[in-house]
Amino acid sequence: MNYLIRLLIVLVVVGFVVSCKPVPVSHWFPVTPREHYEKELFKAKMEKTAAGQTWFSVGEAVLNDSLFSLAPYQERFFLGDSVPAQAIRLKIPEGRKLVIAPSREPGDTSAHFFMELYKIKRNGKPQRLDYISNKTQTLIYTNEDNDTLLLRLQTGLAEKTAVSLSLTTEPALGFPVSGHSMSSVISFWGADRDGGIRSHEGVDIRAKRGTPVIAAQNGFVTQTGTNNLGGKVVFLSSMSSPYSLYYAHLDSQLVSVGERVVVGDTLGLVGNTGNAITTAPHLHFGIYARGSGAVNPLPFIDNRKEKIPGLPEQSRWLGDTVRIRRKANLYISPQFEQSGQIAILAANTSVRILGEMAKGFRVELENGTKGYIPTVPLATYSKQISSIR
Repeated sequence: MNYLIRLLIVLVVVGFVVSCKPVPVSHWFPVTPREHYEKELFKAKMEKTAAGQTWFSVGEAVLNDSLFSLAPYQERFFLGDSVPAQAIRLKIPEGRKLVIAPSREPGDTSAHFFMELYKIKRNGKPQRLDYISNKTQTLIYTNEDNDTLLLRLQTGLAEKTAVSLSLTTEPALGFPVSGHSMSSVISFWGADRDGGIRSHEGVDIRAKRGTPVIAAQNGFVTQTGTNNLGGKVVFLSSMSSPYSLYYAHLDSQLVSVGERVVVGDTLGLVGNTGNAITTAPHLHFGIYARGSGAVNPLPFIDNRKEKIPGLPEQSRWLGDTVRIRRKANLYISPQFEQSGQIAILAANTSVRILGEMAKGFRVELENGTKGYIPTVPLATYSKQISSIR
């Protein structure tokens, strides 16, 4: 009898769950500021209103947006009314950290603003990696798997705001020679060696004999020893990184296998041992990725400041529908590469200005197509026949 009662209870519960409209997991277990806000909208039953349906549907739809950019890069985004959310896909060079810094005008901070970073999985679905909170207004992400990333920006229901976004990159590793920088690099990846028989699988950094070579990442020493090419060498690996760092031509090694080190710890001293015996003292620095061999170390340590185009003053057209006064090509990215051309827009085509950059605009056409156009003269919108060919 007890078994029948338990079975009846289970059937009633299952029937109730099946009959109910599914509720997003974030309604019950919110994590990000956007999910907490979403929960409040559900409490107020705003998902049943036209404005609420737009907020939810656009927020989900932009996770499939295909507009693409490369850092360093800046753009000012419009968020509001029928465009409460926007997104951009990104690729980060191997060996670089992505720094994402949003900002708003001092007088334009009353509206909500949510920013979440995703990676696109192999099945095409987005997986959230990070987000900003009230205490964290900058995101930093090191891409070690060559992922495609997606950044979603969204404002609150029935709110408007303009958000300027700065995307820059920094080296993923510290510089491996104490007191030196890129100006000391004297030989680069791919240079001929031994009369062209082999190529250089690293970079050479000039320094005085005895200069400390230092850990460029936290980790542990996996190997020390001597070989014909590298002379006295040290290998450094990390549990959190797929890369093994190689220090060669050392005058002496000051660590032992298994020793744990942190960034900046001394591993050895610059010399010219191995096949560098006839050259001036320098460090040969190499990086080896698990399963794929040597990779170019330059992006990992290049600490030169990036040049990033500035943003223009906010235009009166941001968020508005306008006419372009001359023909323009429409591109999938703000780099305006020919391979990424989507269409040709005839003069007087109407577009909505969704974003602006130093040399162009993010736009949406009447048919919903989104893309970037170079800077062109704009005019007040009037109903005309748009032409795309």
